Amino acid sequence: MLSIHFWLWEQEQARTRYVADHVNIAAAGVRRNLSMPHRICCVTDMPEGIDPSIEIITPPGDFLDIKNPRWSNGRPQCYRRLSMFRRDAADIFGERFVSMDLDAVIGGPLDPLFDRDDDLVLFKGTTRTRPYNGSMIMMKAGCRPEVYEDFNQEAALESGSLFCGSDQAWLMHKLGPKEKVWDENDGVYWFGGAYRRQRLATPPRILFFPGSLKPWDAAKVDPFTREHYRMDMMEAA
Repeated sequence: MLSIHFWLWEQEQARTRYVADHVNIAAAGVRRNLSMPHRICCVTDMPEGIDPSIEIITPPGDFLDIKNPRWSNGRPQCYRRLSMFRRDAADIFGERFVSMDLDAVIGGPLDPLFDRDDDLVLFKGTTRTRPYNGSMIMMKAGCRPEVYEDFNQEAALESGSLFCGSDQAWLMHKLGPKEKVWDENDGVYWFGGAYRRQRLATPPRILFFPGSLKPWDAAKVDPFTREHYRMDMMEAA
C-alpha cells in the first residue's frame, strides 16, 4: 500500500505557520483524487486538530539542530525530512511512500503520477539550475541511503553554498541531476513560471507554492486554487 506523508512542525520565526487545518485540507485533496490503495499520514508531534482518519507518525528527530545560514529570514529548515532516506525507513514510513508539502493544491487524478516502478521520483526544480524541488518525493524505502548517512552540518553548509534550499539543496548536491522527475508534462506545477504564463503542457493535477505566497492567499486570484483548495471530500460539480 502506498503511504502519503505530510509533515507538520513548528519553526521559530518561520515566514509561514502551518496548522492542523492545512494537513486536513491537503489530505482531502488526496482522497478526492487518488483511487489506488493508500493511507494518509502526518509526521508530527503536533497532532491536535488533525482529522482522526490521518495516521500520526512520530518524527524520528534526525538533524533538528542543523541549519543552513544562507537559507534564513524565516525560510523552512527541512533537514528532518532526510530521515526518509534511512535504511530502516520502511519501519517508520512504510515500504513505498510519497512525501508532499502542505502547500499543495490537488485538482486532478494522482494515480498516473504514483503508479510507476521507479525507486525514486522528485518534483522537478523551478529553474534550470535546480534539478529538483522538495515539494514532492516518491520513493521505495531504503533507496539512496547515502543521502542520510553522508549528511551532517558540513554537508549542509557545502550544499547550501551551491544550491537553493535546505534538504532540497542537499538532495541536488548529493543525487546529481539524473534522477526521475515529475514536471508540467505530468501536470505538476509550481505557482510561477509556465503556470503563471498559462503555458500549460497538460492540465494541472497538483500546484505547489514554494515561496512566501501560499494557497489560502492565491485562492483570491487563481481559479484552480479557489476551486480545489478546500476541506470537503467530494469533487466539485
